[in-house]
Amino acid sequence: MTRRQRLTPQDWIKAAFRLLTADGPSAIRVDLLCRELDVTKGSFYWHFKDLAALKAAMVSHWQQVATHDLITSLTAAELAPRALIIRLFEDVLDVPARDYGGAMAETAIRHWASGDAAVQAVVRDADAERLAFLTLQLRAAGLTGPEARSRASFLYAALIGMEQLAAEPALTPTNISGFVGAVLTPTAPQ
Repeated sequence: MTRRQRLTPQDWIKAAFRLLTADGPSAIRVDLLCRELDVTKGSFYWHFKDLAALKAAMVSHWQQVATHDLITSLTAAELAPRALIIRLFEDVLDVPARDYGGAMAETAIRHWASGDAAVQAVVRDADAERLAFLTLQLRAAGLTGPEARSRASFLYAALIGMEQLAAEPALTPTNISGFVGAVLTPTAPQ
């Protein structure tokens, strides 16, 4: 990016995500961001009050795109629960935009949350919203109360793990349809 191009807050957020996924949360620094974007510190402070404001904008962007927008997109499609969950896996495992850190963005956010209480609170909120959504879909598919919640937790854990492994070129594509079918099969009474 040349100095003559006008930066937006989104440009700073993208650069911060790239630094986060490449080098961890300690790399989200004004000097490194300015070097990444080839601008002065004044440009940063034109867009953000301070580094904390940029970090808050980053996690807000992550929660909006990776939770709210995804759920809205899935529910707007008016799919049956099984098809919706398969689409969820496909959408999440599709490599996110490199502008925002690529496939490791979710992993990087979770790593960041382990050492930052504010980020941890946002991740916790996103997890709760995602689990509630999955539980609702499993109930709509015919699972009941505790079984729906338990399987939603299992499904969510598998999804987070698969997302982290998606960047591994040695892994083969997963049979998402078969996996979702198994999760949706009620436990036989014993």
